[in-house]
Amino acid sequence: MAPTNPSTVERFLSGIPVPVQPATIERELAALWKPAGEPTQADAGHAVTRVCLANLIVLGPADTAAWQQDALRELTARFPCRVLWCRLDTASDRAALAAEVTAFCHLPQPGQPQVCSELILLATGRGGAGCLPSVALSLLEPDLPAVLWWALPAGAETALFDALCGLADRVIVHWEPLNSPKLRTTHAKPSLQLCLRAPALNKATIMVWHTMSHWRELTAQFFDDPQLGGMLPNVKTVTVRYATSAGQPPATPPAALYAGWLAGQLRWQLVNRDVTAGGLRATFATPASQTVEVELSAQPTEQVAPGRLMAVDIAMNPGHTPTSLHLTRVLGERMEIRQTLRITETRATLKSLPIVERNEAAVLGAAIESQSAGRVFPRAAKLALELLDAGGRKTSASNGCHKGDARAQPQGADGV
Repeated sequence: MAPTNPSTVERFLSGIPVPVQPATIERELAALWKPAGEPTQADAGHAVTRVCLANLIVLGPADTAAWQQDALRELTARFPCRVLWCRLDTASDRAALAAEVTAFCHLPQPGQPQVCSELILLATGRGGAGCLPSVALSLLEPDLPAVLWWALPAGAETALFDALCGLADRVIVHWEPLNSPKLRTTHAKPSLQLCLRAPALNKATIMVWHTMSHWRELTAQFFDDPQLGGMLPNVKTVTVRYATSAGQPPATPPAALYAGWLAGQLRWQLVNRDVTAGGLRATFATPASQTVEVELSAQPTEQVAPGRLMAVDIAMNPGHTPTSLHLTRVLGERMEIRQTLRITETRATLKSLPIVERNEAAVLGAAIESQSAGRVFPRAAKLALELLDAGGRKTSASNGCHKGDARAQPQGADGV
C-alpha cells in the first residue's frame, strides 16, 4: 500500500476500508492522516480534522449485521472516537489476524472542515481470539477512556469478555437490534448475568437499561417533593405492567429491572417470589421491617412490542390516607408517559413526557455517557435476576445487592 497515494487517501476518507498489516496499523494511519490534514484548493482550503474523545472497542461476529455499522457511523458523528471493531468468526479456528483501516467523516456545518473518526477493523477466527486483548491494548489512544461494546451472545467467549473488560472503563452488552422483541424478552436476561461477572461489575450495563430512563426519571421526580418523598416508607404495593403477545405472559427483563431498580434504591430485600398465570408476584422486606408486594403483570397488546413497559402503579398508605402514583404509556398519535397522583378519590395529572423512539446510535451514546453503571445498575440487575429466577433457584432472600441511597435517583436520559 502507498499511504500517500491520493486515491488511497480518498478511499480512506470516504469510509472504504484500506487493508494494512496488523503490525503497522499506527504507522499506516499516520501516513494516511498526514495528507488528509493538509488543506487543498479542492476543499476551499479546509483540512480534515481528526477528533478523538474516547476509545470504543467493539466485539461482534464476523457476519455482523449492517445495523451495527450504521450505529457506529452515526455514533461517531455525535461522539468522535477511535473505533476498534473486532470481528470474530466463531465457526472458524483461524488464528491469523487481518486488519483494515478507514475513517468516518462528518460535516458539522457548511464551510467548516470535516470532522473524522478512525475505524480499525480486525478480523480473526477462534484461534486468534486470545490475541485480541493485547492487540486492542496496543491500539488504544492513551489518556482517553475506553468503552467496550460487547456484541457477541452471552456465553460465547467469556474468557475474551473478561479480558476485554479489564481494558475498559465502561462496558455495554448488546447484540440484538433495539426493535427486536428478543432484546426485551429473552436475550436481556443472559446479558444481565454477563454484566455481573467480576471483571464487568460496576462497569457494565445493557442497552435495555438505557431505553427505560424516562420511567425511572418520572418515578424519582415524583418523590423529589419533600412531602411526597416522606411517603416512601409507606409503599405497600408496586405493580409493573409490560406488553406481551397473546399466550406469552412470563415476566420480562425490563419489568424486572424497573422493580429491581426501585427495590435496590430503597434497600428492600427480596423475601420470596412466585410465578403467576399473568407474570410473577414477589414480597420484599423494607429496612423498617415492613413488607411490600411487587407484581409484574403481562398486558396483552398488539400496539407495543413485547417486553416494553406499559404502566407502573405505586400504592402508599401514609396516615391511612390511600395515595398512589401512576405512570401510564399513552398510545395514540403522540405517544407519551403520563404521571398521575391519586389521593383517596382525587386524581391529578402531574406531568407527561413524550416517548422518543431512539435508534442504536442514540441509545449507545446515552449508555456511553451514563453514570449509572457503578452506582445503580448492579443492584437493579442482581434483584432483577432474582425476580426472574434466572438460575432456576428457589429465591428466599436478597444477597446483599440492596445497599445504596434511600431514595430513587434517575440515571441516564434516553427513549423508551
